[in-house]
Amino acid sequence: MNVQKVLLKGGAGIGGTALLAGAMWMYSLKPQVLAAELEPIRGGGAVGEEVRNRDFSVRVEKVEAARSLAPGLSFGNPPAVGTDGIYLIVRIRATSHREPLELRTAELETPGGFTFREDPRTGSASGGARPTFQPMIWTRTAFVFELPKKRLEGAHLVVGTGGLLPQLSAAADIDLGLTGERADELIRNAPDRYDARAGTP
Repeated sequence: MNVQKVLLKGGAGIGGTALLAGAMWMYSLKPQVLAAELEPIRGGGAVGEEVRNRDFSVRVEKVEAARSLAPGLSFGNPPAVGTDGIYLIVRIRATSHREPLELRTAELETPGGFTFREDPRTGSASGGARPTFQPMIWTRTAFVFELPKKRLEGAHLVVGTGGLLPQLSAAADIDLGLTGERADELIRNAPDRYDARAGTP
């Protein structure tokens, strides 16, 4: 075997390996690209700020925590609705820009890729039915999340209109300001038998 053949075979092997590596990289990238295309259009902000997008505006007014929730029924002295973690209550005001709408999705996104949906325990006094937000009228509501205490730090609230076509929906991503110190303070001072309906018309 002469040197020219060896070089040709070696070059072909290196070229083939490079093409295969490129194809594998493109294949691994494709799901991420598709996921990004299906994400709703987000506006970002912090607690106290008005976060606007094309469909609605939202403002987080208060962030609270609770060890347990008040029961939905008051007669018979039912027990509080507890948790092994912590309840995070996010109080917001929102308004529509053009037509009545609902915020169908509400999630907490935390560092490490964890997501927690708003889904209060059955039997608790949660915020009740979600309101329909009207144009030019600011309406209050509260979202209740249950999550491990160690996931509180760095949490963001993501609320949106949802729908069958996520890429056409609107969402707001709000930094709740939960530094390690603030998260520890909320956990330390979290009350029992918290009534999420209080202060929500």
